Amino acid sequence: MATRPARSIVGSLPALAMMSSVAVAQDIVLEGIVVTSTKTSESVYDTLSGSSARDRRELDEQFQPDRISEVLRTIPGVGTQETARDTATAINIRGLQDFGRVNVLVEGARQNFQRSGHAANGVFYIEPEMVKGIDITRGPTATIYGSGAIGGVAYFELLDADDILRPGEHVAGRLRTAYETNGEGRLTSGTAAARIGNFDILGQINGRWNEDYEDGDGHQIPGSNDETRSALVKSRWRPAAGHEITVTALDFNSEFTDQVEEDGTLYDTSVDNRQYTLGYTFTSPTNPLIDFSAKIYRNETRLAQTRLTGGDSTFFSNVPGPGGFPCPFPTIGPCFMFPGVFPVGATRSFDVKTHGFDVFNTSRLNLNGVKVALTYGGDGFRDSVNTSDPTGSGDEFTPSGERRVHGGFFQSHLTFFDVIDLIGAVRYDSYELDGGGTHLSDDRVSPKVTLGVTPIKGVTLFGTYAEGFRAPALSETLISGFHPGFAHFRMIPNPELRPEVAHNVEGGVNLKFDGVLTPGDRLRAKLTAFQNKVDDYIDQVFIEGPVAGIVVPPSSFIPVFTDDTFQYRNVRNATLEGIEFEAFYDARAWFVGVGAHRIRGTNDDTGEGLFSVPADQITITVGMRMLQERLLAGARTRIVGEQDRFVEAGTASHQHAEAYTLLDLFAQYEVNDNATLNLNIDNVFNETYRQHMDQNNSPGLSARLALTMRLGTR
Repeated sequence: MATRPARSIVGSLPALAMMSSVAVAQDIVLEGIVVTSTKTSESVYDTLSGSSARDRRELDEQFQPDRISEVLRTIPGVGTQETARDTATAINIRGLQDFGRVNVLVEGARQNFQRSGHAANGVFYIEPEMVKGIDITRGPTATIYGSGAIGGVAYFELLDADDILRPGEHVAGRLRTAYETNGEGRLTSGTAAARIGNFDILGQINGRWNEDYEDGDGHQIPGSNDETRSALVKSRWRPAAGHEITVTALDFNSEFTDQVEEDGTLYDTSVDNRQYTLGYTFTSPTNPLIDFSAKIYRNETRLAQTRLTGGDSTFFSNVPGPGGFPCPFPTIGPCFMFPGVFPVGATRSFDVKTHGFDVFNTSRLNLNGVKVALTYGGDGFRDSVNTSDPTGSGDEFTPSGERRVHGGFFQSHLTFFDVIDLIGAVRYDSYELDGGGTHLSDDRVSPKVTLGVTPIKGVTLFGTYAEGFRAPALSETLISGFHPGFAHFRMIPNPELRPEVAHNVEGGVNLKFDGVLTPGDRLRAKLTAFQNKVDDYIDQVFIEGPVAGIVVPPSSFIPVFTDDTFQYRNVRNATLEGIEFEAFYDARAWFVGVGAHRIRGTNDDTGEGLFSVPADQITITVGMRMLQERLLAGARTRIVGEQDRFVEAGTASHQHAEAYTLLDLFAQYEVNDNATLNLNIDNVFNETYRQHMDQNNSPGLSARLALTMRLGTR
């Protein structure tokens, strides 16, 4: 088995780097490097886990993405959920998402923003132009990378000066502009970098402007327009050999019109996401016992809304007041009804602040031919949620409060004769939750063991058993109040919620062969099968009650109200299982890649399918390199199956998704060393489709043209 590389390897290179590009130099080709699997850098096809990666070069050559979800959806086992009326993205891994089940990290900072409603319960905001690499490990095998990650970990590394500066350059700048036909999307991006001795710095400013797009039937999707601005500053200082200090600041601002459903209330919405990270690493050049990393961060996301449409409705409260009268449902406790008016100009806000840290060290030994890597450390974060909605129910759906989560871990990685790898790890987690007069706390120890065997060169078999622990979120525990409008039901808190515990078994094979058909070609593949049983899985439970009619003075209509209740509860057991496959073959002049997954999820109490499980999917990418590799052209098709393996809830977010097939074309031409043209044609056949879990149809036929120019000085 190939020796795992040390963390001194520069950058996070992609799993499919060879698909999108091959180093010009004949003597070296770097594969994707991931750290989310074991916290130590290793090639994607050396990881003993379901891991994948993408890098900046692949994003530029094949995607030119407007949203990062366009890239994520091509990775096996990974899905996304988003709405056209918001620039946020939720990540789904192996059918698990929301409330931290997937640990999403941007430059090491956790992304814990959440507001409950008719969309995902856990989203993040990111500008694709900032992303240097995407590193994903599926399943709770990456529990040492943070508490709660029973679905997996998604790590987004941001650009640094090395991505702009060429060897020998001290200052360089890059300007990119792009236009998209569907929705008249425009992008302007400027990036500059400088290096002075052992210090370097990168700065980037981006602007995106999008109008409403059309689906394949030519229907305009209202609210899909947005205006987004973002900025990034990242500096690094190496005061001595092995030492590095990194400071990163990120600012993301987006404005759009939010509308829950087609006939729902309109909100003028602004999002402001600010992140700050301070990191320090020390890799001793003389002592293999010291490979140290420490990071602290602050992440604040504020979503502010102003009501653009008003109207009369019925307002529910737990306490009496002037003009109110009791609800006709004694079974649900105190309830009073008021004829209410929701005025234009009313404001509300959702503010989530996360402060956290991550500290660990890796010690490497060689004991009589046995290679040993010991990784140990701790991490923690505090979420502070502050919701204000004086005239509505936003603070009932997303209650204010605080959650504190801390953990420590120890992992040993033993390699015997470069043939057998044995990984043993243990993680301790604890949490406390406070809000609305409720206090919860709990803790747990979660083990992991992995065995990998390389019987012949190029073939590695591996198997893993791992457990994971996720504490209940504030909204799951404290949600309380009444749903507004005519869908009247009561939301009940659940201070008895227990944490989720995942028991994951998976096995797989890695394949690495060179010179398969011709000298210099390369074949890489990874196949993984898994079963993840989640005890005390937390899910939404809706209980129907009796129906009653009531006249609300002074209105003349007679609305119908039901004694229905909604609550988050522990489902005794949920089982998710599936298979994932990813492979590519590169012969330099041409390449082909395949990614696929088939995942099933079941509520073991009811036998019903879980709504969050992604549809079956196969992605095939083919391409050619011509004109001394200055021209790259290719096509990508995604074949997506129907997702109807759950009980339809009858809302826009819980409808069955039909099967569809998409064809995308991409091309890149390097005019010279300082100018590059990109062309992407998405949904070539103008297919009308909707991603599973999305509320709106996706865009129809769309073409994007981009021009990138750079200039550097030595």
